[in-house]
Amino acid sequence: MPSPPIDRASILDTQRHLQFAERVVKNQQRVYRYIVSLVPNRADAEDLFQQTCLTLWEQWDRYDPALDFVPWACGIAHNHVRNFYRKRENSQLHLDPDVIVSLSTESMKMQSGSDERIEAIERCLQKMTPRNREVLESYYGGRSITEIAGRSSTPNAIYKQLDRIRAALHQCVTARLAGEGLQ
Repeated sequence: MPSPPIDRASILDTQRHLQFAERVVKNQQRVYRYIVSLVPNRADAEDLFQQTCLTLWEQWDRYDPALDFVPWACGIAHNHVRNFYRKRENSQLHLDPDVIVSLSTESMKMQSGSDERIEAIERCLQKMTPRNREVLESYYGGRSITEIAGRSSTPNAIYKQLDRIRAALHQCVTARLAGEGLQ
């Protein structure tokens, strides 16, 4: 029995859909942060994010994979935010459309460097001694200074060590970002 013919258009469409899905998942935090930067109420921001995600999926076939995904997705989010404020014009909180555009532009500028900053922090953390990294992770992981000090140190020594670690981390990240022109 002969095998059915291969529908190449269907295969290409499925591949495009999978690539789109990967971009949505990879960039959803950036789109959410963009919305949060424009909408002060977290519940409203989450609702707008959900609306944006629905629209992204409804319009997935309009996305050009040759273009950067984040500006396209944030453009859709921006439209939802504008509609949100338009509906709330009579409420106490009202942002002028020019202010929204200005906030939007600044948010996109800030986001463009955030990936580089995260990468710089990760690389600088890798350069730390294991003990310093352990102290930092313990402290920011929720352990108290007394717990970190334990029997081998004093809380005061741990505070001083944290200050030195933070200063070294800041210096390393600043140097990395300056080297990449992102300062």
